[in-house]
Amino acid sequence: MIKDYSVTVNVPADLTGYTDVYLVALWHLSQINPAPFGDPEACMFAEKVGREIIRRFIAEVGPELWNHQGAHLNSSWKKEGGAA
Repeated sequence: MIKDYSVTVNVPADLTGYTDVYLVALWHLSQINPAPFGDPEACMFAEKVGREIIRRFIAEVGPELWNHQGAHLNSSWKKEGGAA
């Protein structure tokens, strides 16, 4: 007979030292958590992991700095019939 398995994972409060791969594994774990919908601990865990993923993503992605500028008001694209 095949035996069922149970796995317990202890996750420290500070997730900043973990690799991206481990963090993604924690995200998947937070989503398959068998806790009932709305369970406070499950919700807080998923939010904590999600916020760390977002923090890392935003830290690596530069902002759009020059997408809209005053100099574009008189650009040749506008003069050639582009939208105002």
